[in-house]
Amino acid sequence: MTESDNGGTGSADDPALNHETNWQQVAQRLYEPDRDGDLTTAIVFALAEAEDVSPNEMKTPPLYDSVDVAGIEQTFFGLDTDEGARQGTGTVEFRYTEYLVKVRSDGWIQIYESSEPEPV
Repeated sequence: MTESDNGGTGSADDPALNHETNWQQVAQRLYEPDRDGDLTTAIVFALAEAEDVSPNEMKTPPLYDSVDVAGIEQTFFGLDTDEGARQGTGTVEFRYTEYLVKVRSDGWIQIYESSEPEPV
């Protein structure tokens, strides 16, 4: 999947992931805290889509071994008590098994996989 038809962004929109890199987007999901619950669940669902498996099958390694999801959730989606707005803006990237996961402060979770063959 290189572009979204649902308002998200595709790898064509991301200058860091152009044709000169070895990553291609394979899944994405829009996280909306008021609707979706916790960020961990949304990331697991996006990874399951990339794996083409049920989210219940995503068990190892645990996501918390790769990243502090609660920290990302608080930084990007925690409410500022004075203004009711998000506290942080930006993108967090981390590796989970063979995937590169990007969590953006606008709510998009993007999953990339290497487009280069595995070394023999």
